[in-house]
Amino acid sequence: MPTLRALARSSLIATLLLAVPNGASRAQDAEPEAAAPADAPAKARPKPRSKPAAPKPAAKPAEAATPVAHAAAPMHAAWPAGASMVSESYGDWTMTCTRPGDKVSCLVAQSQGDSQTGRRKFALELQTPVEGRSEGLVLMPFGLAVEPGVSFKLDEQTLGKGAPYTMCGAEGCFVSISFPTLALDGMRNAKKLFVTGQKASGSDPATIEVPLSGFPQALDRAVALSG
Repeated sequence: MPTLRALARSSLIATLLLAVPNGASRAQDAEPEAAAPADAPAKARPKPRSKPAAPKPAAKPAEAATPVAHAAAPMHAAWPAGASMVSESYGDWTMTCTRPGDKVSCLVAQSQGDSQTGRRKFALELQTPVEGRSEGLVLMPFGLAVEPGVSFKLDEQTLGKGAPYTMCGAEGCFVSISFPTLALDGMRNAKKLFVTGQKASGSDPATIEVPLSGFPQALDRAVALSG
């Protein structure tokens, strides 16, 4: 998305180290040892050959405690050899990482528009979170009132206090956003994000539905590549 990237803030680099949890459980290789057979007692008189005493049953090994399940943090992902950009699709979202030098810049995005003309009418981009926040941009279509700005909802829950427009370009008008990680967690579990503006011709709202299918996978992949 050249236009959004050109207007976006400087790329942020994720500094969180995503370590693999230590102490992973492993299978036991050795089997429990069986108890030794009990010695037969001395006999006062000889008897016909008797069967040896049956050995004591082996002690039943104690059941291992069930390990507590932990959510695995995304591992640091290796870049393809010689690649300076990685772009992948997850559901309704795309993940793009660039590495022109030593620094890595990753974002997740979704665009909507006219499939015949290829013209975008809406787009949303979020960079990987840094210090508890994810910076990004929203491209809104023309025909909306600028003064009210836009508001956000996750399913039926209001998200934040809304955001103002910052500028307009050839494709539409832009809204700078800064989502805390709590909002990103909400996007992982919600089905849709609703972005609402106000029509310039009146007070009627104009709402854009943003499906969130694939968002958790795209974000996790971006974090892994940027780590």
